[in-house]
Amino acid sequence: MSKTKDKRKQRKEEHAEFLWHQAQLNAAYAKTELDLAVQTFKDLNKEMNEEQIKATEEQTKLQYNRIEEYLMSEKEKYLERMGIQQD
Repeated sequence: MSKTKDKRKQRKEEHAEFLWHQAQLNAAYAKTELDLAVQTFKDLNKEMNEEQIKATEEQTKLQYNRIEEYLMSEKEKYLERMGIQQD
Protein backbone atom coordinates (compact mmCIF):
# COMPACT_ATOMS: atom_id res chain seq x y z
CA MET A 1 0.00 0.00 0.00
CA SER A 2 1.00 3.56 -0.42
CA LYS A 3 1.97 5.74 2.50
CA THR A 4 -1.28 7.69 2.26
CA LYS A 5 -3.40 4.54 2.44
CA ASP A 6 -1.32 3.26 5.34
CA LYS A 7 -1.80 6.52 7.22
CA ARG A 8 -5.55 6.51 6.58
CA LYS A 9 -5.81 2.95 7.79
CA GLN A 10 -3.76 3.76 10.87
CA ARG A 11 -5.94 6.81 11.68
CA LYS A 12 -9.08 4.75 11.21
CA GLU A 13 -7.77 2.10 13.60
CA GLU A 14 -6.69 4.71 16.15
CA HIS A 15 -10.11 6.33 15.98
CA ALA A 16 -11.80 2.93 16.41
CA GLU A 17 -9.61 2.28 19.47
CA PHE A 18 -10.48 5.69 20.89
CA LEU A 19 -14.22 5.13 20.44
CA TRP A 20 -13.98 1.66 22.02
CA HIS A 21 -12.13 3.05 25.04
CA GLN A 22 -14.73 5.81 25.38
CA ALA A 23 -17.53 3.23 25.29
CA GLN A 24 -15.80 1.17 27.98
CA LEU A 25 -15.39 4.26 30.16
CA ASN A 26 -19.04 5.19 29.67
CA ALA A 27 -20.17 1.68 30.63
CA ALA A 28 -17.87 1.65 33.67
CA TYR A 29 -19.18 5.03 34.77
CA ALA A 30 -22.80 3.92 34.36
CA LYS A 31 -22.12 0.71 36.30
CA THR A 32 -20.44 2.62 39.11
CA GLU A 33 -23.37 5.02 39.35
CA LEU A 34 -25.80 2.10 39.38
CA ASP A 35 -23.76 0.29 42.04
CA LEU A 36 -23.89 3.41 44.22
CA ALA A 37 -27.64 3.66 43.72
CA VAL A 38 -28.06 -0.02 44.64
CA GLN A 39 -26.02 0.51 47.79
CA THR A 40 -28.20 3.49 48.73
CA PHE A 41 -31.27 1.37 48.04
CA LYS A 42 -29.95 -1.36 50.34
CA ASP A 43 -29.33 1.19 53.06
CA LEU A 44 -32.91 2.50 52.79
CA ASN A 45 -34.41 -0.93 52.14
CA LYS A 46 -35.96 -1.14 55.61
CA GLU A 47 -38.11 1.91 54.97
CA MET A 48 -39.75 0.48 51.82
CA ASN A 49 -42.60 -1.96 51.42
CA GLU A 50 -42.28 -5.30 49.63
CA GLU A 51 -43.80 -4.02 46.38
CA GLN A 52 -41.39 -1.08 46.16
CA ILE A 53 -38.44 -3.36 46.84
CA LYS A 54 -39.42 -5.79 44.05
CA ALA A 55 -40.02 -2.97 41.57
CA THR A 56 -36.66 -1.40 42.38
CA GLU A 57 -34.82 -4.72 42.07
CA GLU A 58 -36.45 -5.35 38.67
CA GLN A 59 -35.40 -1.90 37.46
CA THR A 60 -31.88 -2.54 38.71
CA LYS A 61 -31.66 -5.76 36.70
CA LEU A 62 -32.97 -3.95 33.62
CA GLN A 63 -30.36 -1.23 33.98
CA TYR A 64 -27.51 -3.74 34.38
CA ASN A 65 -28.75 -5.50 31.23
CA ARG A 66 -28.89 -2.19 29.34
CA ILE A 67 -25.28 -1.47 30.29
CA GLU A 68 -24.25 -4.93 29.08
CA GLU A 69 -26.18 -4.52 25.82
CA TYR A 70 -24.61 -1.11 25.24
CA LEU A 71 -21.12 -2.48 25.76
CA MET A 72 -21.72 -5.45 23.46
CA SER A 73 -23.15 -3.25 20.69
CA GLU A 74 -20.16 -0.92 20.98
CA LYS A 75 -17.84 -3.92 20.82
CA GLU A 76 -19.51 -5.05 17.60
CA LYS A 77 -19.08 -1.55 16.13
CA TYR A 78 -15.44 -1.57 17.17
CA LEU A 79 -14.81 -4.92 15.51
CA GLU A 80 -16.51 -3.70 12.34
CA ARG A 81 -14.37 -0.56 12.31
CA MET A 82 -11.25 -2.65 12.74
CA GLY A 83 -12.34 -4.96 9.94
CA ILE A 84 -12.55 -8.01 12.14
CA GLN A 85 -15.22 -10.53 11.19
CA GLN A 86 -17.13 -11.97 14.10
CA ASP A 87 -18.77 -15.41 14.05
